[in-house]
Amino acid sequence: MPRYPDTLIDLIRERVDLLELVGRRVTLKKQGTGWLGLCPFHNEKTPSFSVRPDKGYKCFGCGEGGDAFDFVMKSRGMGFNEAVEELAAMTGIPLPRDAPEDAETVRRGELRRRILELLAAVRSWYQEELTAPGGNPARRYLADRGLKPETVQNEGVGYAPSGWSRLLDRFGGGEAAGELLELAGLVTRKAPGERLYDRFRDRIVFPIHDLKGRCVGFGGRLMGPGEPKYLNSPETEVFQKGKLLYGLETAREAIRKSGAAIVVEGYMDRLSLVDKGVLPVVATLGTALTPDHLRLLWQQTRRIHFCFDGDAAGEKAAWRALELFFDGLEADRHATFLFLPPGEDPDDVVRREGAEGFARRIEGAISPIEFLVRRLGAGLNAADPEGRAALMHRARPLLAKVKDPLLRELYAESLGQRLHIPSRFSQGIRPPETRPARVSFPASRPVQRGQTPSQRDHEQALLALLLRHPRLAREREEELSRLQLENGQLAALLTELIEWGQQGDDIAGRWPPERFSTPEMARRVQEILAAEELSPDLAEEEFDGCLISVHVKTLRRERMNLMRRIELEGDHDQTLTSRCRALKLEERRVLERKIVRDEAR
Repeated sequence: MPRYPDTLIDLIRERVDLLELVGRRVTLKKQGTGWLGLCPFHNEKTPSFSVRPDKGYKCFGCGEGGDAFDFVMKSRGMGFNEAVEELAAMTGIPLPRDAPEDAETVRRGELRRRILELLAAVRSWYQEELTAPGGNPARRYLADRGLKPETVQNEGVGYAPSGWSRLLDRFGGGEAAGELLELAGLVTRKAPGERLYDRFRDRIVFPIHDLKGRCVGFGGRLMGPGEPKYLNSPETEVFQKGKLLYGLETAREAIRKSGAAIVVEGYMDRLSLVDKGVLPVVATLGTALTPDHLRLLWQQTRRIHFCFDGDAAGEKAAWRALELFFDGLEADRHATFLFLPPGEDPDDVVRREGAEGFARRIEGAISPIEFLVRRLGAGLNAADPEGRAALMHRARPLLAKVKDPLLRELYAESLGQRLHIPSRFSQGIRPPETRPARVSFPASRPVQRGQTPSQRDHEQALLALLLRHPRLAREREEELSRLQLENGQLAALLTELIEWGQQGDDIAGRWPPERFSTPEMARRVQEILAAEELSPDLAEEEFDGCLISVHVKTLRRERMNLMRRIELEGDHDQTLTSRCRALKLEERRVLERKIVRDEAR
């Protein structure tokens, strides 16, 4: 992979129109000095996604932010080099290499190119074989499974004809061609030195693509009895089944629009769901979920619905998914687990109940905590204190893997409530070998007459600073506009000061009553100015302290209100819990910025 020089990266960043780039996916409206819209990375009803062409983008709901490269990587599921290439093409900037590649890199690159070209040609040939007279049994099989011809065609499904060398005869043509077919995983041999023969024979074949839409391998299914029922391409230069999900390249847009991905286990399960209109669905390639699979999914969405067969194998696969889900889990990532009746798979259900019936089942899927209790509670009597204690002890190592501290706390609390365990015993779960983050609640320097710093009314102090230094309202407009003051009168005054902030410092200290909306507001202003002792030499530092204190207090107040609602009402779709996590994450970021600022000073 080339390493592009920093000067080129900077040039691309300068040339990219961030508003145009983001505007392709987000409807933006002008607000103040920036633009605002609904975040494309999580579901929200109130816009919190801000774009500043000169600074980048930031969502104040889920915390995502960055520049044009970050946006392309996050929204398209690309790596950095791919994002560079995408934006370079958009801006018309050529991409030189910063250094010549070594001979081995060149050789492997050429081999990959030849394999990909061959796989694309074989994919077309398999499709042709499906429509040829010899493909009649395969077409009947697909029709009997309820698949529409247009679904089969759109998904590139094909047929590998019977016989030991049909593909080899078609694409062989010499020793070199046979060697390339073997490297592509299309032919094999029983033992080294023996003759090559076709890997896929008399099977329905499903092309597997990477995120760029390139065919990198195949999955094949027998239409009758025999073993193995499913067969995948082997590991090759371009195919690693633990890093690929069937259908992800075509499901990405549906996943983005729906806000969630559905994960099933089989090729036919996914095809049947797509055929019936359930589009945001992908399938593992006959293997258990891997960390790379999960990474790919988190790049596309914040919510995953895992769907498993209701047998022992399905339960085992689901538990593996749960373990991976908890490992390093961050805020605003969600999962549910749907278990189908024994002996049934998604194909059976969607053919019988349709897309609406399957959607109802997804709505009834269980939460990670419910699945954890069901799995770890096997063999325990949850009605007994001993059983409940044992279950909590079994769950602790798993919950300790959760990375986000608030989420870890909420999961432990939810489990404790379900088991009727007092909260003091369900809390305190920490990741192994970690220490609490170095975070302290910020105190601002302004001190009201007769009060200590800990008693400080930071909202009032903030308004006093703006009254003394109106330029701060102009310079810090974006941060001030996001505050939600607890005191309604001060909130109204803040709105007026932000509007007047553009007038400059010449109004500082001169606040005649007629300048304000009401006489009560004018009197309040005089009270604030009389009450606050402010150091003119430390205005910026005092302002930062007050701003952080008010921001953190706002976040904590909203989070506590949400936690009380969760306790009283529950949160069946985890919407409130998700917001709690996002608020905690934002609070941590605010405090970390404060620490960095203090250390810099």
